[in-house]
Amino acid sequence: MTLRLKQIRLTNWKCYPSQNITFNLHPDRKIQIIFGNNGHGKTSLMTGILWCLYGVDIVSKETLKTYFYRGEGDSSPTIEMRVELNFIKNEKNYFISRTAKLKVNGSSSYPSVEEALFYEDGTMRSNSREYIEALLPKSIRDFFCFDGLKIEQYTQITQTKEAKEAIEKVLGIPELRNMRDDTEKALQELENRLNKAKGTSQTFRDKLQELRELEEDIDLKKGQLKNAKDSEKDAIIIYQDAQEKAAQIESLREKLEEIHNLEKKRIGLQTQLDNLQKSIDSWLKKASIPLLINFVQEMVDDLQVTSLKSTYKTNSTAILQAILDDESCLCGRCLDKNSRDFILQQIAELESLEVDNATRIEKDQIRIDLQGIMRDNAKSSNYSQLLLQRDRLEEEIEEINQHMRQLKQETTGIDQDSVREIWRKVGESGKNVEMIQERIERLQKEIEIKEKQLENLRKEVEILASENQTTWMLSNQVKMARGLKNATNELIEWHIDNSQKMINQVTSDRYLQVTNKPEEYRGVEITPEYTLGIRTITGKLLNPDVLSAGEKEALAFAFITGLNQITDTCVPLIMDTPFGHLDEEHQKNIINSLPNLNSQVIILATDRDLPDPLLNLLLPHSTDILKIHRLAADEDASVIEVMENY
Repeated sequence: MTLRLKQIRLTNWKCYPSQNITFNLHPDRKIQIIFGNNGHGKTSLMTGILWCLYGVDIVSKETLKTYFYRGEGDSSPTIEMRVELNFIKNEKNYFISRTAKLKVNGSSSYPSVEEALFYEDGTMRSNSREYIEALLPKSIRDFFCFDGLKIEQYTQITQTKEAKEAIEKVLGIPELRNMRDDTEKALQELENRLNKAKGTSQTFRDKLQELRELEEDIDLKKGQLKNAKDSEKDAIIIYQDAQEKAAQIESLREKLEEIHNLEKKRIGLQTQLDNLQKSIDSWLKKASIPLLINFVQEMVDDLQVTSLKSTYKTNSTAILQAILDDESCLCGRCLDKNSRDFILQQIAELESLEVDNATRIEKDQIRIDLQGIMRDNAKSSNYSQLLLQRDRLEEEIEEINQHMRQLKQETTGIDQDSVREIWRKVGESGKNVEMIQERIERLQKEIEIKEKQLENLRKEVEILASENQTTWMLSNQVKMARGLKNATNELIEWHIDNSQKMINQVTSDRYLQVTNKPEEYRGVEITPEYTLGIRTITGKLLNPDVLSAGEKEALAFAFITGLNQITDTCVPLIMDTPFGHLDEEHQKNIINSLPNLNSQVIILATDRDLPDPLLNLLLPHSTDILKIHRLAADEDASVIEVMENY
C-alpha cells in the first residue's frame, strides 16, 4: 500500500526551463537525496510538486505570474509552464499534470491555470480533484511535504481545528462519522414512518414518543458521562502534578532538616579540628627537641649523678663530723691524733667539693624540667598521625560544606506559605477528582437504570407493533437501524481509541529514537484533540513549549512520520533543508531513523545539512544522489543531474 513518486517533470517552472527527474524505485532502498545550494531551486522543486497536486491553494493567481521561467536576456516570461508527476502504488500507475498559461491582454498579462489532468494506468479520470484527494488528501500535505526550517512550528500546527480535521481524515474517522450520520437519518426516517403508519393506536404512538425521549435522555447522559471521564483524566493530571509538587516540597523540607543536622555535625568536627590543631601547634613549638633528645638525656643523666653525689657528700660530711664530735671511734676507743687529722682532712676535701644550696636547688629544677621535656617528647612522637587525623577532618568538613551548599541551592525560595499553598492545591484537586468520580458513578447507575427501562419499553412497543402487519415490519426495520447505529458508534469509538493508541505508540517509538535524552522520557502522549505532550520517566507530562528547539523538532518529526506510518497508504516524505540547524546528536538520530520508515523519503538538502559523516549513514539505503547546478552564473536557470562518485 506504499505510494512512491517515480518521476517529476518541470517545464518553464521557476528556475527550471526543462527538467526531468526519474527516481530508481528499489524495494528496500527508499531514500533519494537532492543536493543544492540555497537559492538554486530546492524549495521551487517542492513547491512545484504541491502546485501540481493542489493548484491555487499552493500558489495564488496573483503571484503565479512570477513562477514562469524567464529566459536569458528576456524580460518577459514564457507563455506556458507545466509540472507533471508520476506515482506508483500496488503496480498501478498514476500520472498527474497541471498547466498554466500566460494570457496577454494588450500591454498586460495574467496567468490562467488549467484543471489538473489525472490518469490511472493510462485512463484519464474526469474528476481529477476527487482522485487527487483520494490519493494524496490536501489536508495532510503538511504531513508529507514539509520544510525542515519550519518543523518546530508543527508542534503548534497540531493544536488547530484544521489540523485535527486533517489528522482525523488520515485516520478515516470522517467516513465512519458519515456512516453514523447516515444510519441516524435512516433511523429517524423509519421512526417517522412507524409513527405515521395507518392502524397505529394512540397508545402505540405515545409509547414511541416515550421511547424516543428516553433514548435522547440516555444519549444525553452518555454524553455527560464521556465529558465527565474526559474531565476526570484532566483532573487526575492536575492532582498528580500537585502531588508531585507536594512531594518535591516535602523533599525540600527533609533537605532543610538535613542541612540542620549537617550543621551540627560540622560544628562538632570543627571543634575536634581546632583541638587537634592546638596539639600540632604545640608540637611544632618543640619541633627541635627530637633532634636534641639524646643530648637532653645526657644532661638529665649528668644532673642526676650530680644530685646523687651532692646528697652523698652531704651525708658523708655529717657522719665524719659526728665522729669528731663524739671523740671516739666506732670501735669504742678514743680518737688519736692521726685519726683526727685524717677525718679533718676528709671533711675538708668534701667541703671543698660541695656547692651552695641555691645552686643545687637550681640544678635539681633544671633536671626536673629536662625530664618533663623528655616525657612531652614521648607523648608527641605520633606527629604524623596527628597530621593524618587533621587532613581527614578537613576533608570531611569540606564534603559537608559542599553538600550543604547544594542543599541550600535546592531549597532556595521554600517557605511555609508555599508549603501551605501546594498542600491546599493537593486537597482541592483531590476533592475535585473525587467529585468527578462520584458523578461518573452516579451517571453510570442512572444510565444502567434507564437502559433497563428502555429495554422494557421496547418490548412493550414490539408487542403493540405486532398488532398490525405494517407497524410490525417497520418496527423490525427500526430495530435493525438502531442496532446498526449503535454498532457504528461503537466502531467509531473503538477506531478513534485504537488509532490514538497507534499514534501514541508509533510516535513514542520514533521520538525515543531521535531525541538526545531518551533515558529521561517514557514517550509521547497525544490527547483526543491531537495536541502533543511528553511524558517524563517520573510521570510528569511536559508541554512542548518547555522543550528546547531541537527537542520540539524531534517531537514534530516523530509525529509527522508516525502519522504517515499508521495510514493505509504510506505517502512519500519530502523534506526540504531538514537537518542543518539541529545539533549533531539530533541530526544523527534522525538520519539513523529514516531507513526504518516504510515510506519513500526524498531529502532536499545543502552540503551543510548532510556533511559526509551523515551522508555516509544514508548511502547504503539510498538509490539516487542528485545535484542542482546553475546553468550559467549570469542566468537564473538550474538543472538537476546525477552526482558522480556515489
